[in-house]
Amino acid sequence: MDQRPAHRSSASSPAPASQDSCKDSLRHVIESQIIPRLLEATALVQASNDAQTFFACYEGAPQDVEAFAHSCMANDAATSSQFMDDLVGQEFSIESLFLNLITPAARWLGEQWEADKIDFTQVTLALQRMHHITHRLGYEFQAQTHQADDPKSIMLASAPGSQHLLGLVMVSEFFRKGDWQVTLEITNTERELLHAVANEWFDLIGLSSGLQEQVHGLPSLIARLKKLSRNPNIGVLLGGPAFIGHTHQAHDLGADGIATDASQALDIAANVLQLKKLAKHPD
Repeated sequence: MDQRPAHRSSASSPAPASQDSCKDSLRHVIESQIIPRLLEATALVQASNDAQTFFACYEGAPQDVEAFAHSCMANDAATSSQFMDDLVGQEFSIESLFLNLITPAARWLGEQWEADKIDFTQVTLALQRMHHITHRLGYEFQAQTHQADDPKSIMLASAPGSQHLLGLVMVSEFFRKGDWQVTLEITNTERELLHAVANEWFDLIGLSSGLQEQVHGLPSLIARLKKLSRNPNIGVLLGGPAFIGHTHQAHDLGADGIATDASQALDIAANVLQLKKLAKHPD
C-alpha cells in the first residue's frame, strides 16, 4: 500500500487532480466513518445512563466548535482533554457534547483541509485526539456482530508508531470501489487495534508501516491481532513505505501478503480472501 504523501500545491497554483481526490477522500472518511462512529456512541450514552436526561444540553456555538478543534491540534494533548473536562464539569450531557461539539468539530476539520487552511498533519492529530477523548469518556463504539456471510470487509490501520492516515485514506477508496466494506482505524495504538479486531468481524486487516525500523515489531503484533480477532481465520496484509525497496517475506512476519501500492493491495487482498475460504471449505 503506497503511502508516500502527496505534495500540496501553492495557493497561487491550481490543485492537481490527485490532490482534489485526496481531499474528497478525506471528507468522505470524516463523513462516512468518523462522524457516524461518534453519533452511534451517543446511542450508548442514552442506553447506559438515563441520568443524562437531567444534565444540561450543550449547545455548541461555532466559535466553541472551532476552539475545541484548535485545542485538538495543540502540541500538548492535555489542552483538548482539559477543554472537554471543563465542559463535563459543568454537567453538560455527554450525548450533547458528542452531537454538538465533537461531531461538528470533526466536520470543521474536513472543511478547513479542503479550503487549504490547515495541513494534513494537523487534521490527523486532531482526529486522533477526538478519538481518544471519545474513548476516555467511556462510550466506545460497539460494532454489531458481523456475520460470516456478510460482504467482504477489511480494517485499515497504521502500525503503532506510524502516522500515515493520508495514504490509508487513498487506499480505502480503492477497496470501497472494489466492493469491500472498509473500516479506517484512525488511531494506531496497539491497545486500540486489538480492541477493534476483538469487537468487530473483519475478513482482513491491512497494516501500514512507515519506517523500516518498525517492521521487526510486526510479527508479535500480528500474532496478538490474530489471537484476539473475532474472526479466527482473519488474514493480514502489510504495506506502506517500509516495504518499498526492501525485500520481506510475508510469512516470516506472520502476514498473508505484502503490497507496495493500492492497486496491488486490492489484488492481493482478493487472493488472500479466496485462499482463506478454500482452506476453510476445501470441498
